[in-house]
Amino acid sequence: MTEIEPPADAEEPDRDWHDGTGEAPDRSSLKSLQLAHKAINKFPDLARRYQKFIGTAAVVSSALIVLSSIAVSKRIHRGESEEHILAEITSEEIENAARERPAKPKGNDKEKSRFIH
Repeated sequence: MTEIEPPADAEEPDRDWHDGTGEAPDRSSLKSLQLAHKAINKFPDLARRYQKFIGTAAVVSSALIVLSSIAVSKRIHRGESEEHILAEITSEEIENAARERPAKPKGNDKEKSRFIH
């Protein structure tokens, strides 16, 4: 019996990046995510509505994490403190976070335009 060898020019699979950890978030992103989780914990009824079951465990849906992150990020960008955000954020604000459209930037002046034709 003979072994079949792969062709000499065949690429060896890259095994280094398969460690499963992914890219680590930066400090501000991690802070925002932690704050988003705290906001979710403030509303147990909201967490129950977005609950998913994986086997025997119940976990919060990633959709709720995303919505909460958007709501928290909007407040952080306005300059609000963590304590103020947790004190004043509402479950309605979290659920409607993705529905609000940002305002389009103004500046239709041709003089200020980046491209002059």
